[in-house]
Amino acid sequence: MAGISITCSSCGASLKLPDANLEGKRVKCPKCGTRFVLKIPSVVPAEPEEVPLQLVHPMAPPSVPMLGTSARWVPDSPYPVLPQVPISQPNLQVGGFAEYERLNSVASDAQPETSETLFAIPVTANDAGTASGSVVHRLKSSRRKSQNVGMIASVAGVMIAAVCGGIWFSRQQSDSSASQPAIKASPEYQAAVANRVASNDDAKALRPTSGEPIPVDYLPFTPHILCHMHSAELWKEDRNTAEFQAMLSTLGIWLKEQIETRTRYKPEEISELTFAINFGARMTIPDVAAVVRLKSPQTDQEFMQRFKGRIYADPKVELYEAPDFSYMIIDDHTFAVAPSSMSESLAMSMKDPALLSSDMEPLMRESDRDRHLSLLFDLKIVDSHREDAFTSQLQKLADKFLFWFGEDVQTVLWSIHLEPQLFMETLLHQTQASTPVKLQRFTQSKLSHLPEEILSGVRKMRPATVGSRAMIGRFPAMIKALEIGTTTHIDPAGVRLVTLLPQHASANLAAGALLTWNQSLLTNFDDDSQLTKTDTTKIPDKIADRLKLKVLIDFRRTPIQEAFSYIGNSIKTEITIDGKAFQGAGFTQVMAQSYDLGNVTALKAIDTIFQAYAGERDPMVLIVDEAGNKITVSTVEKAKADGLTTFNTKE
Repeated sequence: MAGISITCSSCGASLKLPDANLEGKRVKCPKCGTRFVLKIPSVVPAEPEEVPLQLVHPMAPPSVPMLGTSARWVPDSPYPVLPQVPISQPNLQVGGFAEYERLNSVASDAQPETSETLFAIPVTANDAGTASGSVVHRLKSSRRKSQNVGMIASVAGVMIAAVCGGIWFSRQQSDSSASQPAIKASPEYQAAVANRVASNDDAKALRPTSGEPIPVDYLPFTPHILCHMHSAELWKEDRNTAEFQAMLSTLGIWLKEQIETRTRYKPEEISELTFAINFGARMTIPDVAAVVRLKSPQTDQEFMQRFKGRIYADPKVELYEAPDFSYMIIDDHTFAVAPSSMSESLAMSMKDPALLSSDMEPLMRESDRDRHLSLLFDLKIVDSHREDAFTSQLQKLADKFLFWFGEDVQTVLWSIHLEPQLFMETLLHQTQASTPVKLQRFTQSKLSHLPEEILSGVRKMRPATVGSRAMIGRFPAMIKALEIGTTTHIDPAGVRLVTLLPQHASANLAAGALLTWNQSLLTNFDDDSQLTKTDTTKIPDKIADRLKLKVLIDFRRTPIQEAFSYIGNSIKTEITIDGKAFQGAGFTQVMAQSYDLGNVTALKAIDTIFQAYAGERDPMVLIVDEAGNKITVSTVEKAKADGLTTFNTKE
């Protein structure tokens, strides 16, 4: 029966409809691929002819296969559908087309009904040869596509199974973990962590100041060394600070000259002073800048008279360029100074403050701008630029100083406050290869050996004056007292070292350190002929024999604890004081000792100290413990109570 002819709503192609019952369903145009809802014309034959839908004027297949890129086959339904070819055309059965018809019939029978009908384009008998090649090509392509679909479906199935299995395993683990108690750290570890936190909190509670972090505004570069000081406090007319300045000697004079040259103000006029150093490229002179905060406000005329420079070209900043330095005024109390070659960078710092390195930032947050003196530096950068930072005369000492910190320290923050007692705090930030716990153990070990290292160097020195010899001779004992008065704590920023000493200790330490430093510049440490007998003679095994070794004794109001520590270090034997014995006898461990005995035996030095208190109600005695390899200073009554045998100090 004659089929119904319809027109595609998109491309206008004439199509034949095999069944009138398809009205209202969506169909697909075999020419342009457009889907549309089928509308049957008003005149419909009673019995439509059962023929497939085809083009009125079919296009001839191309003689050469059409080429494309990234071609892929997307099925119209979840199931692969083979092209439908009418079986009423036997002349199309060429080559493997008979097998294709069989597969087509099976696929047609197995295909479920859908709301969308697929149409194939039939061919006529005159195009048998062309149709044969085209159909065979499509058959092979369909088989390859079917294989690809199967492969994709297999991979997708494996992935879905893996995801489902992972979800199931996670739920099993969560259920198991919910049913079982969580693994907790051992009580010992928890107690250790709690003790570390409590110890660090106690150390912070000892701080005499609680100011904000040191500001780095108005610096024209990233600082590698930062020094912050309260100049007016350090140079005020006060007994403690006056002693501190006097003991600084040439170093204090040089520092004062540098402040006046760069800032055009005296230290007494400056409330806060922040110096910054940037090393830049190797083998170049480091750049130095400073931010000055004055005690009293200044007028523009006063600033101009001090700076005496031409005004910078940028009207947005008030900057004066002198021949040597450039000065940028922040307000009537504050200005910044940098080399004249850095005027542009200095002007830009008004809006953009300096950026610290990631290694200096943790320690900067722990800094306190209210401390009398603070010093922050990147140890590794200073080490890499030590040829630029230190003169040739100081190279060897600089190497020893940097080597002492080892490979575990990256940055250092050191601060000191002189009132009401000497307070020193040192923060060490570890390198990436270290940990705070490891750094703490390393620091404790280095501190315990520091007095001995200082003593070995002091023995090679030959000061020209008696006063210098006395002060340098006491310096190892001062370092020992410093080591005893220092505690180490673990902080989130690294390791915290806190030192508390009597107020007068600041002047003694400053004098001892400076004189020892100056003398070290004149000493040939490679010349072993300068060694004393205690260095060239083997240390005896017995303590009684060690007490016969000679030591240099020249004490000037040295605390008795430091005196005994110095003697013990000289003979490589620990000497401790029984605190309860001294308390019962009314003695203190800071009783001043002043003796200039020269080179005498250690036993003679100890007996000299004992004779000074022989008339007391409970005199001092010496307890020698050969098995424990130590010496204890006690009293007669306490030694009897403890059942200890005293050692005769008379030679």
